[in-house]
Order: sequence, then C-alpha cells, then structure tokens
Amino acid sequence: MNNQTEIENKTYSLKVKQIISWTALLTPTLLFVAMFFMGVGYGTYFFGKLFFPIPMIIAGIDHQINDLALWLAVFQIPLYGFILYLTRQNKWKIVGLGITVVHFISFFIAMNLASGFD
Repeated sequence: MNNQTEIENKTYSLKVKQIISWTALLTPTLLFVAMFFMGVGYGTYFFGKLFFPIPMIIAGIDHQINDLALWLAVFQIPLYGFILYLTRQNKWKIVGLGITVVHFISFFIAMNLASGFD
C-alpha cells in the first residue's frame, strides 16, 4: 500500500511538471504566431481570435488591445492546464470538453464582436 502511494505521488508531480512544461512552451509559441500574423496592425487578427478569443473580445469592446487583454492572453493557456490538472481524476474529460466548447463559442463571439480587428 505504501508503494502505491509513492507511485501516485510521482505521477502527480510528473503531471504537474508536464503541465508546466507544455504551457510554458505553448503560450509563447501561440503568442508569437498570433503577433506575427497581426503584422503590427497590417495583418490578420484571425489567429489572435482563434488562440486567444477572450482577450480579443475585450479588445473589441475597448477598441484597442489593452494591458488586461495582454495579461489574459499570457495566462489563458496555463489557466486551461491548471483547470484540467485540478479535475484530473474522473471529470477531466467533461471539463476538457467544456473548455473546448467555451473556447470555440468565445472564438465565434470574438469574430463578430472584435470585427474592427480584421
């Protein structure tokens, strides 16, 4: 029984390390891709709306990409990972599906609401 708890402890720490590693790699990569295609205001904001819809909704309401939108973009992917980590036992599939659905609904709202960012 003691061996099983040691294995479970290693598994928990491994998952935390994996989440930190993946979100630390994924967030700057997606931010770079979105900013690259934005082209200092002369490109397309499609990838910004696709990867970071909630910050782009805020930018559409405020008519500019402000500090709040930038910070939300930086912490959005780690927040998704943290939520999935908290619900890692039995409900992670349902929560993961919920995050995906909310993300894509937010994407469609951002496409309409942040239409000034085309």
